[in-house]
Amino acid sequence: DQVLRILAKNEKQLSLLRDLEGLKPQKVDFWRGPARPSLPVDMRVPFSELKDVKAYLESHGLAYNIMIKDI
Repeated sequence: DQVLRILAKNEKQLSLLRDLEGLKPQKVDFWRGPARPSLPVDMRVPFSELKDVKAYLESHGLAYNIMIKDI
């Protein structure tokens, strides 16, 4: 698993992150959920979902950093 930190630039990007939060079954575990633009969002992503979640973020122009490479 990895922990990613995402910085949403605006409300639209925050909304895209909230869409991830609402997925069932829960694919990501938010350590710090989407609150407002400019506040970082931290989420743990299971290894099995990493490729899909990163592709989702990149396709929507959401920049992320890997905070913890291997949990």
